[in-house]
Amino acid sequence: MNFRSSNLRASQRGTVLVVTMLFLIAISMLAVSSMQSSNIGLYMAQNEESRIAAAQGAQALADAIVSNPAATPVVGGNGFTICTPGEANCDRSDLIVTNSILATSVASGYITARVRREGPLFRPPPRTVESSIDKFNSASFEVITTYDRSAEQLGRQRITEGVLVLVPNF
Repeated sequence: MNFRSSNLRASQRGTVLVVTMLFLIAISMLAVSSMQSSNIGLYMAQNEESRIAAAQGAQALADAIVSNPAATPVVGGNGFTICTPGEANCDRSDLIVTNSILATSVASGYITARVRREGPLFRPPPRTVESSIDKFNSASFEVITTYDRSAEQLGRQRITEGVLVLVPNF
């Protein structure tokens, strides 16, 4: 009897080793899979952060241009375009950016802007402006801002806004 039980134990020791190795392989594969999944989640979070930063940068420049009356001068006709320095196909390349942080980004070439005159030279303001129609005319502009740091994988965004400028009748 003793001879049989010791022989059975010897053959089971190898089986335990094989089962243990299978469990280790399964656990290792689960660990590698979860690491890859967390890396994908990290890349997705970085992409979303870059997208939001790009949108905020372009919107900040658009807001700065819209809030500065000097950026929308009522000069030129339909299609007259004023751009930030370095932009091509513009009538003027001296668009004023007063915010120092945005001006640095414009100088670095990360953010650009175009202000284009739209429509007829002057037209009556829309009724929703609630002003006397005989006292003002209006001029329309399109403000296009672009944030582009895609070469550094930090996002690209373009924002277009319409601006209506009231011009007093003389």
